[in-house]
Amino acid sequence: MILHFLAQSPNPFEGIVPNFDVFGVDFNAAWKKLLGGAWGLAFVVVAFGTIRATLELQSAKRHGYHTSVAEHAASLKRSVIGLAVLASLGLIFGAILSVF
Repeated sequence: MILHFLAQSPNPFEGIVPNFDVFGVDFNAAWKKLLGGAWGLAFVVVAFGTIRATLELQSAKRHGYHTSVAEHAASLKRSVIGLAVLASLGLIFGAILSVF
């Protein structure tokens, strides 16, 4: 009975999409700059982490520390996955928004 009622009730969000233009051009530009800056900073942090993990992995291999090699290899994999996710973040959000 409840599902039947919900199926017949009108959707109040029909045709409405998220839009920041209502807050003005300055706000629209500001949040894009802030998001772009945070995204760029994330790239820098992940890039340094990837470089650090690579150097530590090579050092552990060179000195024959087998336990450290496994740990640093896992760290390098996480860094590379993080870098791939950051690089494809625009694509991921674009795909999600195109579905809705």
